[in-house]
Amino acid sequence: MARPRLDHVRKAQIVTAAIDVMNDRGYANARVADIAEAAGTSPAAILYWFSGKEELLNHALLQHEIEFHDKHTARADRQSSSSDRLRFLFKAMVRHYHWALWMELCVLALRDESAAATRNRLDRRWRAALRKVINEGQESGEFIAGNADDIMFILAGLLDGFAPLLAVKAKGVTRARVERVWLSEASRLLGPNFSTRSL
Repeated sequence: MARPRLDHVRKAQIVTAAIDVMNDRGYANARVADIAEAAGTSPAAILYWFSGKEELLNHALLQHEIEFHDKHTARADRQSSSSDRLRFLFKAMVRHYHWALWMELCVLALRDESAAATRNRLDRRWRAALRKVINEGQESGEFIAGNADDIMFILAGLLDGFAPLLAVKAKGVTRARVERVWLSEASRLLGPNFSTRSL
């Protein structure tokens, strides 16, 4: 097979196209042909950069996640208090995160080692962001003392449970209810300086 012409094709273009296709069609239904069309190239050119669909989609998911977290953690860092930073991170995850893609990745991770490694890496990044804000709030005296890792574990677990239910529009699960319950539990764990006002 002739080597594809790559002078007009960049790896970043292909990854961006893969993210767009996944957002539109989901992980399982994203085809190399669709990604190639969106990137303005050929399937052969994509397979020059990636060994197959799974490697490309895992790479695209990782890039998508990094961009999301870099954007929102940077904005969270500009908030004036630890309480506001934690609320900002929660708001970003519950309102702007693509939970359907996350759910597809989790299912794939059950049987695919590469997907499992990607899932673990993304999860660690999110939990580390939460833990950092909790630690900062405790060190400044804004939050009450406690095991920051356990608090993070509870708050992350609540969101991990609620958000997929929002994504599938489960009966009785509304964003307002999820926010109210999460903020109330955060206040219980972090103390009265953590605001439970509506986001």
